Amino acid sequence: MHKSDIIKMAHKNLWRRKVRTFLTVLGVLIGTTSIIVMISLGIGLTETSKKTMEQWGSLNLIEIYSGMRWDNEGNPIGQSNPLNDEAVQTFKTMPGVVGVSPGYNIGGMAKWGRKEGHLQIVGLDASQMPNMEFKIGEGRLLNAEDRFNIVVGREVGQQFWDPKEMERMGEHFYMGPSDGENNPTLEMLNQRVSVDMYNRNGQKRTYNFTVVGILSEENRDKSWQSYAPIGEIKRIKEFMNAGPQGGNQGGRGGVTVPGGRSRNNEGPDPNDYDFIWVRTNDVSITKELSKEIRDMGYQAWAMADNLEGIEEQAKVMQAILGGIGGITLLVAALGIINTMIMSIYERTREIGIMKVIGASFFDIRLLFLTEAGLIGLFGGVIGLAFSYGASWVINHFGASYIGGGMMGQEVTISLIPPWLAIFALIFSILIGVVAGIYPANRAVKLSPISAIRNE
Repeated sequence: MHKSDIIKMAHKNLWRRKVRTFLTVLGVLIGTTSIIVMISLGIGLTETSKKTMEQWGSLNLIEIYSGMRWDNEGNPIGQSNPLNDEAVQTFKTMPGVVGVSPGYNIGGMAKWGRKEGHLQIVGLDASQMPNMEFKIGEGRLLNAEDRFNIVVGREVGQQFWDPKEMERMGEHFYMGPSDGENNPTLEMLNQRVSVDMYNRNGQKRTYNFTVVGILSEENRDKSWQSYAPIGEIKRIKEFMNAGPQGGNQGGRGGVTVPGGRSRNNEGPDPNDYDFIWVRTNDVSITKELSKEIRDMGYQAWAMADNLEGIEEQAKVMQAILGGIGGITLLVAALGIINTMIMSIYERTREIGIMKVIGASFFDIRLLFLTEAGLIGLFGGVIGLAFSYGASWVINHFGASYIGGGMMGQEVTISLIPPWLAIFALIFSILIGVVAGIYPANRAVKLSPISAIRNE
């Protein structure tokens, strides 16, 4: 028999018994839908967790700081290795690294027009801003020619207030994150911001910066800082560190000697960086390099380090929910076996005639396996369609019950990736074929003479 004849005959046999076929397909449909939806909940949990973490920092970024190092249990294990140019070059040569930027942190009281506030300024390598996933909203990013220009985060304007207005209101209160067109930061573009800095002798210098860019809302983790060229911030920091211990900025002992350590050799080299950012091209590489950098004696932290625990929880959840769905599909497989065995009893004469006219054992076995496989296919395809519908309903109506839409974030409770859809479809067909093996073997073992006589 030709394979096309077998497929046509299998389809015809299933169509003859519509109600029984429908009920059997319904069992496969429910089982397939259960597996897909259950596993999609675990996948959705993982993806939502990743998106939430990305709101507060890149998963491809490693942050390396100076100071005390700590083990996983919170115990101090010594000072971090110095963050100098040698360390920067070391990190640049690591596999998977696409960008490295050293930097400094400074802060001071600032004035913007009639408003006052505290401005936190991060000095970094301007050429590395695109590599560090800085995304501009208005204006532009820094470039190599910039000196006293800054790019500000989306919420920096919230840190400024009008002293006279606050005095009239009786108190200074925090307004919270801005929204859309009411954001005062948008008014800062191309405006001058004056920042007062003090050194250890109490001497003051005022530095004037021009706002050339405002970061996009996507840079939520950078919303409250300002960013300036590292060269200018280094010179400002040298001024702030000048003078004996005990001034406004404090110190780690001794008078700073340019280009070296303090005279009494206490504390870190003042020329060392406050931090170094390392960006990789993949989350898995980020986790590996973060551990490797810590093993090298640095204090390193990456948002991706927190993913491991979330992924483990998601895997356990997927296994449990998938197992529940698998039980449903197992029941469906028993239904296929029952349907096929009943079909054998009803078609005993047909099977006998097929053998008499020359049908081989292989053809008869293939016919019943094809019928079982078609039941799995029909149930799988319809179950897949139901799964996408159920996933949409869960995401559309369920998100509101778990705080969906907070901070503008889209919550995904159920996610069906292409690989899951393909796997479920193949698995449902496979379940049907496997369930049809026993009935097919019984059909092959029927004696043609006995089959015709009994009928």
